[in-house]
Amino acid sequence: MARVKPQELFDQFNPQMRAALEEALNKLLPDVQVDRRMLYLEFRLALNRKFKQWENVPNSAVDAD
Repeated sequence: MARVKPQELFDQFNPQMRAALEEALNKLLPDVQVDRRMLYLEFRLALNRKFKQWENVPNSAVDAD
């Protein structure tokens, strides 16, 4: 088992996560007016509350250089 820090992964993939959330909102709720910046911030806070500082993942999920 490998261990990862989810917060650091979220930080690393921040632009991609933001774009994916934006794409999902546009597809599912195209006419809804939402402060997308605040939605993303709340999404990140919720993620941080759900994960421990370190999470175990299968070795197949990581590739160390």
